[in-house]
Amino acid sequence: MRQSIFELARGAVSAKLLDRLIQAIEDGKEKDLAALFRIIAALAPSKYHRTGFEKLAFMVENDHPFVGVFKRTFRELHPNVRKKFIANFLVNFVVLGRGIRDREEKSRGFHIPNFMVISPTVRCNLHCKGCYASEYRGGEELSFEELDRILTEAKQLGMYFFTFSGGECFLRKDLLDLWEKHGNCFFQVYTNGTLLDEPMVEKLVRLGNVAPMVSIEGSPRSTDDRRGPGMFDRIMETYARLKKAGVLFGFSATCTRENAEELASDSFIDSMISAGCLAGWFFQYIPTGLSPDTALMATPEQRALLHEKVEQWRQEKPIFMGDFWNDGPYVDGCMAGGERYLHITASGDVEPCVFVHFAVDNIHGKKLTDVFQSSFFRAIREAQPYDDDNLLRPCMIIDHPHVLREIVARTGAHPTHPGAESILKEMAADLDRYAERMKAIYDPIWESYGRDRYLQSLQNEEKPEVHARIGRRASRRTNLCGSGAATKEGTM
Repeated sequence: MRQSIFELARGAVSAKLLDRLIQAIEDGKEKDLAALFRIIAALAPSKYHRTGFEKLAFMVENDHPFVGVFKRTFRELHPNVRKKFIANFLVNFVVLGRGIRDREEKSRGFHIPNFMVISPTVRCNLHCKGCYASEYRGGEELSFEELDRILTEAKQLGMYFFTFSGGECFLRKDLLDLWEKHGNCFFQVYTNGTLLDEPMVEKLVRLGNVAPMVSIEGSPRSTDDRRGPGMFDRIMETYARLKKAGVLFGFSATCTRENAEELASDSFIDSMISAGCLAGWFFQYIPTGLSPDTALMATPEQRALLHEKVEQWRQEKPIFMGDFWNDGPYVDGCMAGGERYLHITASGDVEPCVFVHFAVDNIHGKKLTDVFQSSFFRAIREAQPYDDDNLLRPCMIIDHPHVLREIVARTGAHPTHPGAESILKEMAADLDRYAERMKAIYDPIWESYGRDRYLQSLQNEEKPEVHARIGRRASRRTNLCGSGAATKEGTM
């Protein structure tokens, strides 16, 4: 750990400051949490992160409920897991990686994403209803050597956080060797949890840099209906093993029309905290993969309810939560196309998003720096903001579906599995209607307080590119107000 942090920060900060940081991580005392955040703030090369960690220190000193999740890392995690979380995630990824990416972007002249999602396999021991990955060709996998190359190239560009998805990643035993080899990175792994027995959990403790996110659908009935009989009980048993061992883990839940109210209930989030989850990810069901069906999508009203509840819980509950689609203001809109992330499939196709099953590039025989600059990805980034500046509606799949249709047609992106194009054709009318209903709900919220809150959150951001995007959004808003409406053709 010491060598890893010193290597990344060489020449950027003093050795004395680094020594203080290493000592604080090694000591691992909850009472020193505010001091740890202030050391990390002093280490940060960007004003945005300096002020962010200073704010966290202030929240610790004033016992704000949000920092309860960080206090739990000291109380509940195995010391090795806690050290790797602080060193690899908070320091290497959040702070030092940002500085490296900024330097690389300036020298190379193109944008570098924060992280990537990698699906090393699509093999799975379950057959879950509505799985987005189920239609990929089952025989293809990324080799250990290919994965090693991808991670090595990514680290050279300042990327130290990776999400592994699938398929079921824990069917690939060689991934443990991969995660160990890249011991200065942090890996989040989406999993059904069925293979996380005691020997595997012990290996995760030894590694320290792997955080499983175990899928659940809400109630026992909803979980068993989508994932198979008895799966809810098996998931809760897995949570118990992970908690006892001190592994950092969380839940992953897909919001559908059938379980939306369950997921938005206080009883659900409280049960996840009691089970030991330190993080939770909420996804909206997107009609891709196995038997896509727009009738399974949560209604716009259900999506808005989840947004309201997650915002409330963030002020009250000691757990980190990500609410995809509703959290656009926190990540500056759509993250796809290398804006903040991309997805590499098991066959090597490079998709802009795990739910956008189209590509123009394949990682086999190509470097990351090549695929970052693809015509497909550039078109997605340049199209932002889509239609208007409302970041509560950031998605080109379900919030601005005409954008995805137009970009795929213009760039010649090909479907990455049979049937992927149905989202552009057969489902187009349903998605357009959904987008209009979502706009009617979220535009008043954005106008009332959402926009002002977003702009305030970026007052310490120094990157010119961020302020350029804000300027484009302001221009788009002015044009909309002036014309009364925007034509779809005018958004590209």
